[in-house]
Amino acid sequence: MSGTHLMPNPKSRLKNRSAPGGCHGGVGVAVIIGTTVLLCLEDRGVGDMGTNVSRRGFAVSALGSAGLALAGCTGPNAGTGGGAQAMSAGTPVRTFDMHADTVDNLGMVSHKPYSGFNDKFQGTLASNNCQVSADRMDGMPWVQCYAIWLPDDNGDEAMQSEISHVQWYREAVRWFRGQMEQLKDAFEQVRNFSDIPRILEEGKVAAVLTVENAACLDQGIGFVDEFANDGVLIAGITWNGRNVLGCGNTFVDEGLTDLGRQYVAALEDRGIVVDVSHLNEKGFWDVEGVARKPYVATHSNSRAVCGHLRNLTDDQFRALTARGGVVGLNFHDTFVRDGGHAYTFDELAAHVEHWLELGGENAIALGADRDGGSLPTWLADCSSQAYLYERFAERIGESAARKLFYENAMNFYRDLGHQGVTP
Repeated sequence: MSGTHLMPNPKSRLKNRSAPGGCHGGVGVAVIIGTTVLLCLEDRGVGDMGTNVSRRGFAVSALGSAGLALAGCTGPNAGTGGGAQAMSAGTPVRTFDMHADTVDNLGMVSHKPYSGFNDKFQGTLASNNCQVSADRMDGMPWVQCYAIWLPDDNGDEAMQSEISHVQWYREAVRWFRGQMEQLKDAFEQVRNFSDIPRILEEGKVAAVLTVENAACLDQGIGFVDEFANDGVLIAGITWNGRNVLGCGNTFVDEGLTDLGRQYVAALEDRGIVVDVSHLNEKGFWDVEGVARKPYVATHSNSRAVCGHLRNLTDDQFRALTARGGVVGLNFHDTFVRDGGHAYTFDELAAHVEHWLELGGENAIALGADRDGGSLPTWLADCSSQAYLYERFAERIGESAARKLFYENAMNFYRDLGHQGVTP
């Protein structure tokens, strides 16, 4: 694990400025016996720290070649389930995370709104003081969707930038491309989803470029071509506010605009997957009405479990999954439990368990929202991934856990080729 200090996330303050800082700390002990890593975690409440800070420094460096066993583990809701559980050697945990905001955190730090905060992010995609970095993935095969988030124009100056939407998008793309070139031995941009197995086999992070809030479409529908040329493979429509395409979840009365409907069709024509996360409910149903192909919610939870308007209703979940889409579990506290605050594993798992009750075993995925959300300390650092996998494997079974962490997302994007989509 990197020795850098994990910074609190400015964008999470924009999402939820009253987000509390109470969290859990953790201490981990790893014992290597032969080719098995035995991992024991102890999480302790550390009170109201005001921010989410770096989680413990446990690493599972042997994951790629050795199995992982979780023995005598304690933590959030410890003891809910059986004892030690081991994975067979040679079958490491894989991660396909459909949403992180690391690119903006590092690449756009000189622009508002990021420049308006005292906390400054530093580093590269390989090593940084954010929540997601390759040096804390501990050798785990990892597909990471890196979002370019565009600030809202909704009247709140704290959420706006001094540069245009197009300038923001293009500068973020340049920074991302620079990282791919600088770190080409450790990262590769995914240009076609079919390339992912090869990239992972080569030991690299498979980096998927995505867009969150396509406000740059104020330049016209032709801007979708620029997305495609840049290798954007997944694109959202709005953030929380209103743009030329539609309205986010802070507005309830308006759906997609005429341009928004054209945008959905243009994305599909260019082989870019439509992402409905952040859309309000009316906009969601507009997408459902005009979409010709499966779409996704990269980072949205269940509204039946947590009533935030950012989360999907059961009817929305059923409609999306009936088309063959997937939904990414979001780790941001306000979307996990009503009222926010640092949550427990049980409260996070409740969203997955509810989706399983709706028949969604093949539709559940991850959209952690690291570097863009407020996460409890035991989960914020991406090196917690192996621990989280073991908790889910214990709770929902290893087969469903593998689907949640990697297989469902990989199968969805891989199968797009069979539906006439060629990213």
